Order: sequence, then C-alpha cells, then structure tokens
Amino acid sequence: MLVLTPLLWRGAGGEVCAQQKNIFLNRTISNDVELFIKDEIELGDSTYKDVQTGFKPLIESYAVKNKYGVNTTKEVLSERIRPDGWDYLMPPTFWTKVWRKINTDNLIIVDDDEDRFYLTIDPLFNFEFGKDLADTSGEKLYKNTRGFIVRGDIGEKFSFESSFYENQATYAKYIDNYIDGTNDLFPQTLNYQYDVVPGQGRAKKFKKNGYDFAMASGYVSYSPIKMFNIQVGHGKHFVGDGYRSLLLSDNAFNYPYARITTTYKNIQYTNLYTSFMNLTNGGVTTPPNVERLFQKKIGSFQFLSANLFHRLQLGLFQGMIWEAADTMNRQRTNFHTYDPVIGVSALAYGLDDTKNNVLMGATLKLKITKSISLYGQFMMDDMTLYADHKGNKFGYQAGFKYFDLFTIKNLHIQAEYNSVRPYAYAAENPYQSYTHYNQALAHPLGANFTEMVGFINYRLREFFIQIKANYAVKGNDSLSHNFGGNIFKPDNQFPIAQSLDNIHTTQGLKTTISTQDIHIGYLVNPSTNFNIVLGFTNRIEKTEKTSSATQFVYFGIRTSLANFYYDF
Repeated sequence: MLVLTPLLWRGAGGEVCAQQKNIFLNRTISNDVELFIKDEIELGDSTYKDVQTGFKPLIESYAVKNKYGVNTTKEVLSERIRPDGWDYLMPPTFWTKVWRKINTDNLIIVDDDEDRFYLTIDPLFNFEFGKDLADTSGEKLYKNTRGFIVRGDIGEKFSFESSFYENQATYAKYIDNYIDGTNDLFPQTLNYQYDVVPGQGRAKKFKKNGYDFAMASGYVSYSPIKMFNIQVGHGKHFVGDGYRSLLLSDNAFNYPYARITTTYKNIQYTNLYTSFMNLTNGGVTTPPNVERLFQKKIGSFQFLSANLFHRLQLGLFQGMIWEAADTMNRQRTNFHTYDPVIGVSALAYGLDDTKNNVLMGATLKLKITKSISLYGQFMMDDMTLYADHKGNKFGYQAGFKYFDLFTIKNLHIQAEYNSVRPYAYAAENPYQSYTHYNQALAHPLGANFTEMVGFINYRLREFFIQIKANYAVKGNDSLSHNFGGNIFKPDNQFPIAQSLDNIHTTQGLKTTISTQDIHIGYLVNPSTNFNIVLGFTNRIEKTEKTSSATQFVYFGIRTSLANFYYDF
C-alpha cells in the first residue's frame, strides 16, 4: 500500500535502501562521501577498498554500499554531522515530527513500505543578498532561485531524478563583463560575449541590471545486473579527483547524455555520449520572430580506471568532439562516433584532425595514508617533439587532500596546481572547440594559464567554515592578436610577429586574478544540503597598467546540490 508522508519521519530501522541514484555533483558532498569511505575502511569494511572516484557523479549503490546494505547520501551526511542520532531520541510529538522534517527528512515521501517504490519531493532555493563594497554605484546584488527536485526508486534496479530551477539575479561587475562581453577597465582586451550565466544557462535581461535564466536536469538509471549501469538524462559530469578537471568538468551548462558504466572487481569502464550545442546558428536560417535553431555537435568520451593495491587509482581518458552540424543542422555520424573502445578514435583520426577535436588524458590518485592522498591529471590535445612549438597543446594538474588534519576531526585541507598551454582545446574550425553552450568543457579559464587553488574546511556538527584562495596568471588576447587563451578562436591564427617555435604559457596580455573567499554557515538539512551562509569574497584582477577589484559581502539561505564556478 502506498503511503504519502509529508510530515512523517522514517527511523533508522525503516530507512529505504538507495538504489541506482547518483550522488549529487557538489564538492562538499563529494568530500563527505570520501570521508565516509575512509571511515568504513578504518572500521574494517574491505568492500570499500576498490571504490573508484575518478568519474562523477558517483552511483550510490556502488559508492556508499557496505556489508549492511546500501546507504543513501543523506544517511552518510547525517551520520557525519549528527553521529549520536539525537533526532531519533526526541519524543514523537507532532512538533518534533515537524522539526525533524525541517532538519533531517525530505519534505514529501511516497513509500509502499515494501521497498518496491520510493519517491521524495523537495523544494530547491537560493535566496542570496549582498553588496560589492568596491562598486561605487552601490547596487544591491541578489539571487532569487526557486525550484524542486523529485527522486525515486522502483525496485532495486531502477531509479530516476528530475529537477528544475527558475532564477533571477544580479551579479558583480566582473560577471556582468563575462556575460555581456564588455569591460571598461580592460579596453585593450578583446572580450567574448558569452550570453550565459556561468554553468546555469542563457542569460536574458531582467529589469535594469539583472538576468533571468532557468535550468532543468534529470535522468533515469537502470542496473540490470550488479556490474552494469545504464543512464539516460540531461546533466553534467566530472572526470578526476580535484577541484578542477582538465579533461571534462561540470563548468558548462547541462546537456543530453547516455552513460554506460561497467564495473568488474577493481576495474571500471565508462562510456559517455553527449549532444552539445554551439550558441550560433551555424548558417541555419529561421523565419522572423522565431527562436534561433542552434548548431549541435556530438561528444563521445571513454574513461578506463583501475584501483591497484587498494591505494593507486589510474585512469585513461579519451574525449572527442565530432564535426558540427551543417547549415541544415544535420550531423554526419559514422560508426566511430559510437565506438565504445578507448583510443580507437584517436588512432583513426589523430590528435590534429581538422574536422574532429580529439583529446587524450590520464588521471592518478594515490593514497599515501588513510587521510592523505595525491592526485593529478595530464591532458594532451596535440603533441610534437619540440617543447615550445605551437603544436604542443597540453595541460597538467597536481594536488593533494589531507582529511582530519593532525587528527582533528572534520578539519581538511586541499591544494591544487593547474597549467594549460596556449591554443589547447581550440580547433581550426571554432565550431569544433572543446566547448558547450559558450563555455569550456574543462577549466573555466580556457587555456594559456597557470593557477593555484587552496581550501581549508572545518565542520563542528552542523556549523561549518570554508576558506578558499585562488591565484591565476592568464595570457589574454589584446587588440587583434590571438595569444591562445580564448578557446573559441581558431587554433591556427597567430600574431604576425609570433614565432611558432616559441609559444609559452601566459604569453600575451599577462593578467593576474587573485580571489579569496571565506564563509561560515549552518547546515539545516542534509537531504538537500539546505544551509544558511554568511561570506565575503575579495577578487583583484590586474594587468601592467590597469586593475579592478570586487569585495562582495553576501548572506544566503540555500540548497546546495551543484557546483557553480565564479572564481575565474
């Protein structure tokens, strides 16, 4: 019998098992899952020693499963935040049920009590208010996000999710410049008009200085057998164990995809097929007063990872952006487009193919101790024998994480270095660039940069604090010169005086971007990562002759289930 329980709490003994749902693609949640895995291993659960974290979102039935069954992500977070389970000890009065609903449980639960069907419905929101103290106009900044998320399981093999966000927002000046392609402080820089809110969709003007935008996502997930999972949906993915990914990240907007994951013992193989979009018509003509028909392009990705000796995770990656649609928005696909074998497309077309954009890469994660891990990536877009030649288009990442620093519970640090050479990710035909919806599919800075990122995180029960610092040096284009930082430009156009044997990272208009953010908060409900936060962001962007500053103070009441990157 189905039971609708909008104000009921299901105790530990009656919690339904998670099935084939994805773990939310959010850094804080991902770190908590890693900590959960570490703790389970320390408790002697050997089933976690081969869990691989290189391709995200992780699937709950694989990532948080132990010998007692399957945990939900909510259970993992609740256990870490409230280990004494105080909410179960309170008398079951009406008001304590309401209190638990706000602080622990999903808003609406539909359950048949026999684990044949389980559904949750929750509101999503972000009400943020702030001010840029460095902006003399005194404009008040805000985000007004409303939405919902529906998640469910049908039996043990089938799960689904759907979510929608509607947004209105005003942003600090540097984000306005990014969206609109204007920059009064750096007039010598050729600015690209992106027309999108970073990671969240097309920006339409709202009132005087605001933007209106929406985002929808969802998927169905099916595992006919334990080692095999198929997903079809609309969302994002991330390759690697760092804050950034140089291979495939969640920086860009959502996209349609089909994902096939095969896991056998300590080996995991993922095939991902996507439909990306250039925000250009590609020559397609549409009738007057009709929405433009944007140009499509197919992406295919393979990731093979292995967990060796329970300490070393190695991954091989291939990414391919296939030839974009023609002027009738038709794509010329062949059997290689859906070839599931990693490396075949690179061998068939080569890294320097003029019609298709091929990318190869590798990942590494090494557990030094139970609490310390090193990680890294290498990305290769093109390669020659000459070190500074234009054809050497590659990038690399090196980082480390230290959980429970000096044995202090829930005190963590992370440091990361990223570097990408000029003209990487770009293509001779700009429609074939490694991009989607006018944003990079990998690092938000595109190419021709170096970057250092550091985090300090601490949590005391429901209270948390995060300190983050970024320092990046990027070679921007200036006047009419393409120095290789803008991946939307052709990779075969160079400044007239540029020696093609002397291409170096950060060439061009050298720009430094320094960002520091500190925020403190209170986690209200782990079901949707509902939290209240107060923070301050300081950003300084400089060239030799000009500089700009942002000093953003903000207060927010929000559900945080995704990563949004404003540190560029």
